[in-house]
Amino acid sequence: MRKSKGWLLGVLLLLVFATNVAAYDLVLVHGLTNKYQWSTSFLDKCLQTYGSGNVYAIYTNTSTRVWERWINGRKLICCGENDYTAGDTSVATQASRMRTKTSLLQASYGLSTKFKIIGHSMGGLVSRRYIYNNPNTVAGLVTLGTPHKGSPLAYQGQWVAFFIGAEAAVENLKPSWVQGTFNVQYPAPGPMADGGAIYSIGGDADGWDAWGFAGELSIGWTLLSTIYWTDSDGGVPHDANSISGMTFVTRFWSYDHEELVTKADVATKALQYLTP
Repeated sequence: MRKSKGWLLGVLLLLVFATNVAAYDLVLVHGLTNKYQWSTSFLDKCLQTYGSGNVYAIYTNTSTRVWERWINGRKLICCGENDYTAGDTSVATQASRMRTKTSLLQASYGLSTKFKIIGHSMGGLVSRRYIYNNPNTVAGLVTLGTPHKGSPLAYQGQWVAFFIGAEAAVENLKPSWVQGTFNVQYPAPGPMADGGAIYSIGGDADGWDAWGFAGELSIGWTLLSTIYWTDSDGGVPHDANSISGMTFVTRFWSYDHEELVTKADVATKALQYLTP
């Protein structure tokens, strides 16, 4: 009788444990050339929600090095090099590299078979292509400042010059390519897992108050407002943040394109739509 009760207790404990284990992990995908990087406070919010070891930052360069970063006692798992060689090539190439890295992380580092994504800027387009390349694996996506209709800045030489060495990536940010090719072939939301959806969040810049890595957001805001007569976050026009097939959540009027990955309250808002 004691053995029977002990066996039953063990089964019940396993069931309780199983019901408390998160169904999904979280993957973070950066933007063009990885110049705007996740802040410690942004990452901390993600780790608080998903737990230590359940958040993965992928860098879309050729490196497959896996390494750890600890934030307030919680482990972030990273794959690739956190430098400016990430995000400098086409959407298709970055999505392929993302697949290589998620496969490695799933095989050896505990990434769940199905997961959710926060993608910044171009990282949102890369994530959308990944969804089509890997059907029924992404159960939710929140994009931050993503040019879902492209950005006219990709046509402007003085802005593009800042991202020298990223010609293929910038080519894939042109409105003619994003709207005429990408959105036609890969409409939102795509083959999501478990009824997942895509949500988008935007920002806003106000002239020279925005700066960015080296003043490019101020230049971007000026070009978009004076040549194209459109408001923006310094890199992406407001009306490009969302398309049919996704839900626009909110616009952070005090945060520019870079601040969408550095402010903790942006992470908090995104995480409201990405339950572990």
